[in-house]
Amino acid sequence: MKDLGVQQIIVDGRDSQPSKQRLEFAGKYESNLVGMEENVKTLLGYLVERDDVQVVSITGMGGLGKTTLARQAFHHDKVKRKFDKLAWVCVSQVCDGMNVWQAILHNLTSKEDENEIRKMTEATLQDKLFRLLETSNSLIVLDDIWKKEDWDMIKPIFPHKAGSKVLLTSRNERVAGHGETYINFKPEYLSDQDSWTLFQSIAMSRKDASDLTPDDDEEMEKMGKKMMEHCRGLPLAIRVLGGLLAEKYTINNWKRLSENIRSHLVGRTSDDNKNSLNHILSLSFEELPGYLKFCFLYLAHFPEDYDIYVVDLSYFWAAEGILRYETGDSIRDVGDNYIEELVRRNMVISEIDKTTGRFVTCRLHDLMRETCLSKAKEENFLHIVGISSPTLHSQSLNTPRRFVSQDLMITSLDVERDINNSKVRSLVVIWNSNSWMSLLVEGIFIRDFLKIWQIDAMEREVKLFWRVSNLGFTRLQLLRVLHLPGAKFKGRRLSNSIGKLVHLRYLSLDGARVSHLPSSLQNLKLLIYLSLDVLGCSHLRTLTFLLGMKELRYLALPRGRRKKRKLELNHLLNLETLINFSTKYCNLEDLRGMARLRTLGIDVTDETSLETLSASIDGLEHLENLVIVYDGVKGTKEWSTLLDFNNLKNLRLMTSIPLLSHELQFPSRLTTLCLSENGLKEDPMPILENLSQLKDVRLWTESFMGRRMVCSRGGFPKLQKLELKGLCEWEEWIVEEGSMPLLHTLSIESCWQLKELPDGMRFITSLEDLSFENMRDELKERLSEGGDDYYKVQHIPSVTFEKLQVR
Repeated sequence: MKDLGVQQIIVDGRDSQPSKQRLEFAGKYESNLVGMEENVKTLLGYLVERDDVQVVSITGMGGLGKTTLARQAFHHDKVKRKFDKLAWVCVSQVCDGMNVWQAILHNLTSKEDENEIRKMTEATLQDKLFRLLETSNSLIVLDDIWKKEDWDMIKPIFPHKAGSKVLLTSRNERVAGHGETYINFKPEYLSDQDSWTLFQSIAMSRKDASDLTPDDDEEMEKMGKKMMEHCRGLPLAIRVLGGLLAEKYTINNWKRLSENIRSHLVGRTSDDNKNSLNHILSLSFEELPGYLKFCFLYLAHFPEDYDIYVVDLSYFWAAEGILRYETGDSIRDVGDNYIEELVRRNMVISEIDKTTGRFVTCRLHDLMRETCLSKAKEENFLHIVGISSPTLHSQSLNTPRRFVSQDLMITSLDVERDINNSKVRSLVVIWNSNSWMSLLVEGIFIRDFLKIWQIDAMEREVKLFWRVSNLGFTRLQLLRVLHLPGAKFKGRRLSNSIGKLVHLRYLSLDGARVSHLPSSLQNLKLLIYLSLDVLGCSHLRTLTFLLGMKELRYLALPRGRRKKRKLELNHLLNLETLINFSTKYCNLEDLRGMARLRTLGIDVTDETSLETLSASIDGLEHLENLVIVYDGVKGTKEWSTLLDFNNLKNLRLMTSIPLLSHELQFPSRLTTLCLSENGLKEDPMPILENLSQLKDVRLWTESFMGRRMVCSRGGFPKLQKLELKGLCEWEEWIVEEGSMPLLHTLSIESCWQLKELPDGMRFITSLEDLSFENMRDELKERLSEGGDDYYKVQHIPSVTFEKLQVR
């Protein structure tokens, strides 16, 4: 495979939010769950009905659907009603007991306990978990435990009493042990009929749209059944093979692939299931178009069970030259298309935002990741330093040009000594968050540069030093990506030598502590992504280096700086995203030429009128996401003129609007609306509930300052998520039958005057998750089973309370 000749440095500490998603996200119900109904029913019986069972292990070979089965139970209504608290933790091949215990406790307690968890010794942590599980009714899922020794290390925190339960998944039947309180559940392989049903639903999904003759259909059905036999009832193999054949839906392609599978697998007798699965996974890679092969191999950079944000991945791909986009294309849209292709082929697992329909994160199934790593090694795509390699040696790094460190055991990385290769294409440093890490790069000192919530109990400090010569970045002039969020710089000055990285296309300094940016940044003319959302930016003076960056697609400006003169941004005609645009430091007129803008965050801090603002952004026809912070007070008529965007889907208004009236014409395609600090005296619901496309509404701090709110019959016909936060004067809520018929998530936080939920809540049968935070404790009493208002919420699978206030 031809080398791309690209380069990057990504330093990622797995910050708290991705970590939380990685540990808690267990995936919602999946489609095509053919043949799993009886398995789910049996598993629910062990978890919900058998009080004598404390530990249930799901065991079997990879690809059998163990994690999928656990997900179905984890999200099932019966489980949510049975257990007070739920926790999902991915354990994986390299198991650290402290990590697992911290993750469980973090799942089971409120976010405010984060710092306390960091400081706990092993004994304190075990004791707190033991007491918590002993006095609660919790379900803990430990996904993908590899060794019996790992389970033996983890299990002391679980009390030997009825109540809390543990659900394990493992390829190793010996993991969970045996006894009266243990159940080892081994799912059956799919039957021939279920295998064929699943295969048809995927591989032949385009049958009706094809122009094949009945004879062709019959022949393809015969070939399909023959190929499906080699899947041997393994759901993963059937899904991947089906996804591959769906993309190659011609009779000639099926003949070719059928012969490939037959010639490789016929006559094999030892470990047939594993051979069949591995070949099908390998074949799915070989049949990818060239550009998707690079995209897939790129995922080998990320650790096991790592949720990758698709928006970041899209820009990484673009910076590497992997993502193909034309002048008029949006990088995010093209990235989504690539992910969709991989998802359609069942090679990537994704999480989709229900309200926007966009991909949020993606990850690899553990067996698909093994295939990815194997192919990356075969193609000499990258070199991964694992736990077996405590240091990086130049001898092992001379051939590949992309290097990934995913190991806490590595305590030093010396560029001069360890990476003796001037043609290095990529250096990625990703660590788990159970240790402090520090990075030194020619005066750049990084420590806790992402918000780390898992810290070693002894607070040991593991330092990662990256030493370079006085030439600074000169050694690595081919770099394409430099991702250093939260960096601490010596003297708060970014080294002037960064200007040597003339091939750089991605630079992120999110949250970095810096008060000086060198003029040499003007040499980075190929940048497509630049985030300067730094701390200490009030001391920044001039950003004239932006003048030459005409290729920028993404720009996050500093939030404030010393005012010398306003920035000149009228040359940035390719921008798709512009964040922290302030009228105090920027010229509104410059926005008129940014016709490709999809996302704009703007802070109006001077005397700029809404009419002037409207005239400046009126031509942004592609604008989809708009955040406006406005200091002035205007009426609905003025705002109507400003918000006249046909394509606007997401809007956040942080400004004073005393009254919402029918004169305020919100964009017709608006799906997400967030109001904050608006000071509305009258109920905004009569206006908002008539916005027929709204799927997500957030009324945040002091957006509404009235006492009574009414949601009428027929209102909010498409609303799925509603968040009410910091409405300190709100006392009464009326919900009429027929209002919000599709609502599935409701969150209420810090609304202290609200004493009870409306009676109409019982009519919202679509509601799945109801959460309260920082609310009156009497609410929980009324809504709990046996309480006066339990009938209002008894149909909701998940009702949770955090940080209740005693009043």
